[in-house]
Formats: sequence, C-alpha cells, structure tokens
Amino acid sequence: MTRYEEVEKYGIGTKDKKYLLKHLSGDNLTPMQTIYAKCYECMGCYADGKIDCEISDCPNYPFMPYNPNRRTNKRVLTKEQRKDLGVRFKKNVGVKSK
Repeated sequence: MTRYEEVEKYGIGTKDKKYLLKHLSGDNLTPMQTIYAKCYECMGCYADGKIDCEISDCPNYPFMPYNPNRRTNKRVLTKEQRKDLGVRFKKNVGVKSK
C-alpha cells in the first residue's frame, strides 16, 4: 500500500489531510498548506484527535493549526506604511504583468 493510499484510507478527514494528499500526488502547495500538511503527517494523521502537539521546539509550531497561541499572518501597519503602500498600489494599477 502506498503512502497516499494509507493516508486516504486511515487519515482523519480534515483540510490538512487534503493538503498532504495533494503533496503526495505531486501538486504544489502554498507555504501555509505545507505547514498544515506536515503537522498532519507528524501527528499521525490526527489519529488521537485534533489536538495541540505541544512540541514548542518545532519550527512549524507557531503555525500549528491546533496551537491555541498560533501565529496569524496579519500585518500591523503604521500610518506611514499604509500611505506608502497606497502610493505603490496606485502606481501599479493598470500595469499588466507579462
């Protein structure tokens, strides 16, 4: 039985399972999908349930889906940064990429 078939048959159904299966089939993942897929695999496909792994030494732990203190990807911008971002956005509006 291949790893793909094992995960498909025995893994608990979550979006993280979908990301791992996507990886195993050779598709590209976003960075967050990669982290979620790795957490899913590391936690034994959540065989013990969807819980926090509590492995704080893991570089992915701040992003672990069930970490109660997980890091979000929200940026906090100052007024000056917002203004600069607006200027750059207006400058690039209408510019088509090749």
